[in-house]
Amino acid sequence: MSLGSQGQNEEHSTVKESKNIAKKYVGHSFFPQKKNFGLSLIMTGLIDNIQLESAQNTIGQNILFGRYYFDNDLAFRAGLGFDWTRIKRQKADSVGQTLVEQDSLVNQFVFNLSFGLEKHISTTNRIDPYVFGQVDLTFIGKSNVEINGRTISTAGTARDDRTIRQDGGLGFGLNAGGGFNYFLARNFSLGTELALQLQMVKEGGTITDNQIIKPINGSTSSNFQKREDQINQTNLNVNPTASINISYFF
Repeated sequence: MSLGSQGQNEEHSTVKESKNIAKKYVGHSFFPQKKNFGLSLIMTGLIDNIQLESAQNTIGQNILFGRYYFDNDLAFRAGLGFDWTRIKRQKADSVGQTLVEQDSLVNQFVFNLSFGLEKHISTTNRIDPYVFGQVDLTFIGKSNVEINGRTISTAGTARDDRTIRQDGGLGFGLNAGGGFNYFLARNFSLGTELALQLQMVKEGGTITDNQIIKPINGSTSSNFQKREDQINQTNLNVNPTASINISYFF
């Protein structure tokens, strides 16, 4: 074979290989590619009442949810949620010449971390089906309740202070399912998911209740109680939510 013929064959093979590569990725012009990341929101409501909400984990906590593509067809998915509840209430009432006041404060936090993998199975240039697996970890903080009461009269001030503390807990979830995205434009899609969910939650434990009473006259008394109250819950179900996920990738 001549050098000219050999060169032509090599050039033909290179062109053919390039075409095969191009063919392999044709139809992916709308899809996220390697090193792209994106965030998702949930669209709910009917046509005249459309709302955008954050995603939720398996126990209903709102989370910030996103994906990172470390390959064209493989994505890392993660969610982060943090809820801190602080409720303060003040009440005052007068009974004749006596003023009764009560202040109460409730504190608790819940932290969630979700992570998993998605395997995408591209079929067309707009429909992007995938399967996924995900782990959910939820840390439930201790609940603290403080109730401070005061009875104020011309004779002085009587106090009634009570503190209730309850152990938190831990939630563990496993999700496996599938979904699809429909890309309206490059890196912008609507989609939905269906998953089989296993959720185990252990919450509660020791509850302490300490009350200190300081009357106007007489000595201070206290009442301390301790008890156990724990819930262990296991759920296995299919996620019934037919929500629409709106995602944008960068």
